Amino acid sequence: MEFAAVLGRSTQAGKRFLGDAVELRYRLKHLWARILDGSLLAWRARRIADLTRNLDAEVVAWVDQQVGPHAHQMGPVQLERAVMQAAALFEPDVAAAVAESDAVEHRSVTITTQETVPFVGTGAEQGQAVLALGYVDGVLDAADALDLEQAVSAIAHGLLDHDDYAGASLDVRRAAALGILGRAYNSGSLDGVPGVARVVELVIHTDTRALAGTGLARLDNTRGLVSIERLEQWATTPGTVVKPVIVVDLAEDIEAAGYVPTARQRRQAALIHEKCSFPYCQARAERCDLDHRHPYAEGGRTTSQNLTPLCRRHHRMKTHHGWRYRRIRAGTYRWRSPHGYEYLVTPIGTIDVSNDLDPPLTLVA
Repeated sequence: MEFAAVLGRSTQAGKRFLGDAVELRYRLKHLWARILDGSLLAWRARRIADLTRNLDAEVVAWVDQQVGPHAHQMGPVQLERAVMQAAALFEPDVAAAVAESDAVEHRSVTITTQETVPFVGTGAEQGQAVLALGYVDGVLDAADALDLEQAVSAIAHGLLDHDDYAGASLDVRRAAALGILGRAYNSGSLDGVPGVARVVELVIHTDTRALAGTGLARLDNTRGLVSIERLEQWATTPGTVVKPVIVVDLAEDIEAAGYVPTARQRRQAALIHEKCSFPYCQARAERCDLDHRHPYAEGGRTTSQNLTPLCRRHHRMKTHHGWRYRRIRAGTYRWRSPHGYEYLVTPIGTIDVSNDLDPPLTLVA
């Protein structure tokens, strides 16, 4: 955990780094020697180590001897092919199983939201986005990809006659086609597929001064801004359910009577913090525990200012393994590791402050 933080990596990335090092040091000794003498870049060796980790020693030794001398000239695809050929030579059944497993494991669809078109204005919202865009990236089974391509192409062609897309490029119409497919599912109009209604949550903040008079609303799940007109369009799409959610001022210090935070406190914390507040962690705040910075058993209260979102792994590290932190302001924390390394976690990322001039962290505040 501390090793990963020193490297500026997440806990999972740190574990993979150590795993690659062990694989290279003890099973890929030729590659390890090349790293030490500077004749092979570490990323190439790590790529091989990642591929050989689950293979038998005989296969790994062959890869080390046959691929090692030429690894500096090989790209990622060539390295992967070489290792898979070695596996097929020594363990054809295992290689086939690994190939099938990889084909399954590599399938994924990721949908993320980003913001473009900066808001030109004053105050805290200056520079944030007015237009919210979603980014879709995926690896599909070939048959599924062909089916999706056929559907997207057909819908995009049909949009040529739609007034809202008059003059729109093919790319714009194809992007719209994916949304149409999603809404068709949500409305239950896809044959044999049960639908679920689109839910638009209207989160109402008591402090609206920052956006007053701008004609903009904040998207809490993307941290961006969207025009009121666009929000109205989303909310009035047939089949949409509008769910008002009342949230108090984010600066309010809410207090719960016992140890367990209230739903209001959890929602408030998720709106203030995008992610786990441990250095370099990327876990989303709404899935995290709420840690009592000053322990409840030692008199700490269950108040908003004493609660910090930490994923379960890092919650345990703070509670049982010597990590300490203090709150600088809402969403910003200064951490100290068991060996004295210090990190400033901010809404825009983690900064290593081990060598700055601030006094060392001694208390949980």
